[in-house]
Amino acid sequence: MSLASEPVPPSAEDAAASVSLSPLLPADAIEGWDQIKRQMTSLLRRTDPDAAWIGQFDQATQRMQALARRNPDAALYLLLQAAANEVDRYSAHHAMLCALVCELCAAWFEWPDDEVRTLVRAALTMNLSMSATQDALAQQLSPLSEAQRQEIEAHAANSSLLLAAASVADPLWLDVVRQHHDAPHASGETAPPPAERLAQLLHRVDVYTAKLSRRASREPTSPAIAARDACLDAAGLPDAIGATMLRVLGLYPPGCFVRLASEETGVVVRRGSKAHTPIVASLRRSDGGLYLQPVRRDTTSRQHAVVRGVGINEVKVRLHHERVLSVA
Repeated sequence: MSLASEPVPPSAEDAAASVSLSPLLPADAIEGWDQIKRQMTSLLRRTDPDAAWIGQFDQATQRMQALARRNPDAALYLLLQAAANEVDRYSAHHAMLCALVCELCAAWFEWPDDEVRTLVRAALTMNLSMSATQDALAQQLSPLSEAQRQEIEAHAANSSLLLAAASVADPLWLDVVRQHHDAPHASGETAPPPAERLAQLLHRVDVYTAKLSRRASREPTSPAIAARDACLDAAGLPDAIGATMLRVLGLYPPGCFVRLASEETGVVVRRGSKAHTPIVASLRRSDGGLYLQPVRRDTTSRQHAVVRGVGINEVKVRLHHERVLSVA
């Protein structure tokens, strides 16, 4: 079985690991992620983080990781749906989605627990210096101003400086944030240092998830195009990072819309045994009518195989997330 559908082993975060991994009901997942998103939005919009802020941030991060481990597919579904539909809290849900995907990929790579811990925190804070600007840009229709362009160009270094001023003592955290937009060095026999290795993964995840996100100026990109741009090289083949992202997320991650061979349209709710065989909640019948309740479809069946991804505007369905997740 592909690890795209296997449970990801938790990292050794003592506080989070002590949380019970009992089954998580859809309503609890929805409420839990909404609470974490509100808290992260407030934390990431702080312009003067200090040592007290670091403590609050660490507690929120541990709660987020514990919630994700109880149901990674529901986490992906809810965060990808937020990315595709919301623009008012773009910075927070983008950071949270990047952190979740990075942790899943790092688990596949079997990176040390302390590196995974640092990577998650770097993903959440990589845009700390421009969080409010990032939220504004998500709703902006006009081209970037020169001041905005300069802020974007400097945000990696400035975010690292803000964290250092807030008494972050982990040099790897600071380095990954500072390097997350740097061009990778030429590959060779020598493995890249940890900061560069983690920053390379974070950069690719950042690109992939940004393409799946809505902005006022454009619709979300389809998963196939996002995977092509972030996971494949010029020859159309995935490198180590790209292949891992495809294994971990699948071709159609939870939260994405798909068209089935039965001509039904649905939304992915769980990763499947293979990258192209997710579990789908079917929403529209073949005749275009809506199901009163979502219907579970196993896409390993030829009748319900995924034919292609579908854009959110093509579906034209207002999802009831609790009902959708209940069929997973």
